[in-house]
This record gives sequence, structure tokens and C-alpha cells, in this order.
Amino acid sequence: MIPEAAKRIGLAVASAREGRKLTQDQLAERVHGGNRTAVAHLEQGIKLPNAEILEGICVELNLPRPIWEAALDPDYLLAIEFQDGLGELLGKPVAIDLLDPASQKLAVSHIAQLFRVGMSVEQSHNHFNSVLTFYGEKPASVQFFERFLGPAAFVSLDAFKKSIQEYQKTAVRLFGSFRYAFKTLRACPNVDEELATLRPIDAGQFTKRRPFKSVQPIPVEHLDDLGYIAVQRVRLESRERHELKTKLEALAAELRKDPQALSRMGPKKVGRVQTLLRKFDSSLEVAGTLFSTISPDILEAEAIRIAPQDADLARIEETQEKGLSNLAAYLSEPHMDVYVATSMRERADFVSVNAFVQTVFSHPEIAHLNLRYFNPTQSWISDRVAKGLVEALMLRRAELTVYMAQKGDTFGKDSEASVALGQGKPVVVYVPKLVDPIHGIDSERLWAADDAELGRLRDLLKLEDEEGADRQADISRILQRQLDNLDGAACAQLYHRHWSDFDLPSELTGQDEDVVASRKYLAQLTSASDAMSVQGPDAKVARVINQRLVKVAVVFEKRATTFREIHPLALQVIISTGVLNGILVVRSPEGCAKIMHRLLTNTIETDLLVDDNNYKLVERQTGSTLRVISKHRLLTNAFWTQYFDDHNTR
Repeated sequence: MIPEAAKRIGLAVASAREGRKLTQDQLAERVHGGNRTAVAHLEQGIKLPNAEILEGICVELNLPRPIWEAALDPDYLLAIEFQDGLGELLGKPVAIDLLDPASQKLAVSHIAQLFRVGMSVEQSHNHFNSVLTFYGEKPASVQFFERFLGPAAFVSLDAFKKSIQEYQKTAVRLFGSFRYAFKTLRACPNVDEELATLRPIDAGQFTKRRPFKSVQPIPVEHLDDLGYIAVQRVRLESRERHELKTKLEALAAELRKDPQALSRMGPKKVGRVQTLLRKFDSSLEVAGTLFSTISPDILEAEAIRIAPQDADLARIEETQEKGLSNLAAYLSEPHMDVYVATSMRERADFVSVNAFVQTVFSHPEIAHLNLRYFNPTQSWISDRVAKGLVEALMLRRAELTVYMAQKGDTFGKDSEASVALGQGKPVVVYVPKLVDPIHGIDSERLWAADDAELGRLRDLLKLEDEEGADRQADISRILQRQLDNLDGAACAQLYHRHWSDFDLPSELTGQDEDVVASRKYLAQLTSASDAMSVQGPDAKVARVINQRLVKVAVVFEKRATTFREIHPLALQVIISTGVLNGILVVRSPEGCAKIMHRLLTNTIETDLLVDDNNYKLVERQTGSTLRVISKHRLLTNAFWTQYFDDHNTR
């Protein structure tokens, strides 16, 4: 990158050239034989030309020597580049040009000595502090110097810049302001203690615990007994079954007294009975003369069939008792490492969440850590207020939060993620994807593919180009063809793995013949413990389900992109420090287990990415933005002068 002082030369050249009414080509022709690139790069602040060309340009334009002559001195150029890096360290712009000529010359000499004279740690530390004096900066402690710089930083400009980048990774992680980071770290009595939160954590503090066995597992088929909506549905069904049973028995009794009684039923009563009969798939006809021919015996037999199943309510109560016992276990645990934030309304939600939790915490990466984690599918309390307090407590106690992205998210779950981020805790967002490694299907990889790769896949799958089709349409077509190419057994296995995460039952709505057949097939498949025990779908059913899978897969890919880049929750201010805290996006239970291990042991790896607007600390495994410092100077100044009050200044 061209130094700031050298950019000023470029601006002076552009102004003088335009004042002389010369084009860049004309100026280049007069100076060095017609190559305008050197002139253009100089004026645009991209690159300085070599000394001979720079001198020729400036002399041709009659620029005063003080403006450009120093730029011909290698030591001056070294000093200018050094001070650009120094400004990154100090968190403020610095300029040697503000000094008088004699002081500038001495500063250039001092900076050159840093890079050209081999010094001991003590010598280089003292010399570095003398350089800071030229920029009006207080000296840095020897601890700060040894931790972030040392003699090795002055082997070359590249070495110095790498040291600054490593320092900035630490600064953006903990402080949120490079200026505040430098002022704090350069003078603190113990730099290592100040940075203690970045030390790796010995896994022994987890492994020495007793195994987490205090929660009684609730069978998958009973999980939705703990759902408020699901339980209300069962109880409503029980009441309606009881209502219909009572009505049918009453009708049978009336028929025995008066064979014509049914024909005189009022329309409202008939309508209600018809509605309930249809709801419970009764074959009885309650209309016209046909209804009048139904015998009391048939009505009584249907009343027996329709009767509410008391065993269902008894099972729900038993499951809820177990969930209440599990809640007591969670509340009494001395540790709570992970909180799982999710929304659970339908059976698919419960199955999806529980399968994800079991897969993650049994993964070899973290299974040996004996982690304590709050699994919401295993806990129950009837009072909604108490439930909210339980979740708030678990969220507060947990070291990190895992947020399960679903097709639609709720205010409660989003709030939980926001609260965790505001507390300065990591939040891992799991976004499902459509994947079948055996057959090369991976919606995430496909979403990230470039146009050339998408074109190659279209050709391989013999898909014709569609005029006006965008990337999303291309990806959908490729996924659809990949799924349609699977045989029945492969389809069954794919559906069995994805039905709950993708909530396929709610996607198969409508009374179209193929959709109805698809619903029946999916119900059969989801009630089986093993996809191999169910015959593969026929072509029409597979086509319908594949379309729904592709639709939801695209939704999840969009959600993953949104979470990584533009979601309002992607960055939240840590209340106590003002630092921006970001979410980490994972696309598989295995990926979630790996990043959780690194977070809990404090061994994540990061890269610093710098663009025109921000410094971004990116977690290497997930590619997610962990911390951010804005380059907007007024915003930064306002934030750090106004965020904290007089009693808690930064």
C-alpha cells in the first residue's frame, strides 16, 4: 500500500498537471517515453514510480522540492511505511511531516536504525520508545514490547507489519478500539494477566467431572408430549372425541326409541357431528335418507372406536413427570456449559432438536469432556413464567449458546441469542443443509460454487440453459436433478435423515393426489426407526418430496448467508465492554462439536481481514466474523466517548 505522505505527492502532481492542462499521456510522453501507467498509479495513490521517474514528473511540473524530494530517500520511504504501521498500533493517525525539518530528519534516522542496527531486547525497546516521542506518544512497557514486538519485529517492514496484525487480532478480540487497547496494554503492570482470558483452557477441568447422567432420556416418540402446543392439541382431540362419542351414543339411544328421530335433527347439530366425523376419518354418512338408515348398533360401535384414548393422556402425564424431574437435575447441576436455543412447536421440531443434540454431544471431539448442556426437549414445567425464568437462568450460567436455525425463528429464540452475545459469550448458529456425501449432494458447497462450476454441473446433469435464470434458479435445478437421479432406497435414506430438520410434514399440504400419497409415504417413513425397513417411494412421490426438499434447502442456504453477513443478530455489543461480538455459523453437527471444543478450551484460530470499512476478526474454521472494529472515524470517536458514562470511562 502506498504511504499516506506519498499519496499527498500524487494529489499535488494531479493538481499541477491539470493546472498545466496536460493529460496523463502528455505528461508521461514528456517524462519517460509515453507510458501513462506510472502517472496514473501515482495520482490514484496506488504506487510510487521509481526515483528517476518521480523526479522527472515533479521537475516537469515545477513542484517545490520540499514536497517530493524526501520521497527519493530510501530511509524516508522506510519511515513513511513504518509510521503507517505504527498508526495501526497506536490506534490513531501519525505523520512525521508535522515535525520541523530538523526533527523530521532525526526521526527518519531513528526509524532507519530500528531496522538496520542489530539490537538487544533492551536496546530495541528503548530505541522504539524514543521513536514514539516523535509522535507525542508515551513509552511502552518492556512487557508490552516483548509480547507484541521485540527485535524480531524490526528484521524487515514485512515482519513489522505481521507483528502489528497479530497485535490487532488481540486488540479487536478484547477491546473493540485500537486506541484504547494500546493505552491499556502499553502501561498495564502485567500484560499477561490483562490477556488472561485468551489463554487456552486445560480440558482437564471438564474431563475430571463425573459423567453427565442425571437426566433421564425421554423416548423420541414421546418428545412432543412436552410441547405446549402438541399437548394442547392432544387434549383438544380428547375433548372432541369425548364430545363425538357422547353425541353418537345419544343419537343411538334416540334411534332405539324413535327410528325417525335422526331425520329431524337440526342443521347445526348435524353440521357439528359431520365435522367431527370427518376429523376422525369416520366412514359414516350423516346426511339425508342414508343417515336415517344407520342402525343404533353402528352408531354405538363408532362411538366405541372414536372414544378418547385415556392412555394418551396418561402417557403425557408420565412424560411430563419425567421432564419435571430432568428440570430439577438441570437446576441442581453445579456446572452448565452449553445452552441450546431453539423453537419447538411440532413433532418434527422435537425430533430435529433432540437428534442434533445427541449427535453433537456424543461426537468424539467433545464426548470425553463430560459437558453439562441444557437440552430443551428433555425438560418440562407447566407454568410459562417459570419456563422463562428457567431459560434465563440456563442462558446466564452457560459458557456458550448453540442456536438452532429453523425455517422460521421466534422472538424468544432470537432474544436468547442476543442476550448471550450481549454478555460477551460465544453463540454458535447451526443451519441445516441438504447433504448426501455418498451421492455428492451438498447444498452448501453448491451455493458457494462459482458460475463456471455451476455450468460444469449443468452440463454433467444434461440440464439445458434457461434464459433469464439466476444463480438461485440454477442451484435449485441442479439439486432437483441430483435428487431425481437417486434410486428409491437412496431417497428413503435421504428423507429419513432430513425430514425433521426440514420439517417436511408441514411442506406437504393440499389435497392433490400425489401430495396426499407423499404425506402417507412420509408418515410411514418417519414412524420407522430405520429407513431400510421402508420401501423406496415411487417416482411421483419422490418428485413431490424432492421439490419440497430443494425449496427448504434454498431457504436454509439463504439463512446461512444472512447469519454470516447481514443478520441483525450477527453482531451485538457486549454490554460491559462495548466490543462487537459476532456469531459463528456451522452447517453440520460435526462442525458444531469441533467449534464448541475450540471455544470451550479457548483454542480458536483467527485471521484479521481489513477492508475499506472495517477490521474483521474472522474465525478460521467457520469463516464467521467474531469481532469488528469500524474504520468510520467519527462513529468510533463518538462511540468511545459516549458509550460509557463518567463512572466507567474508556
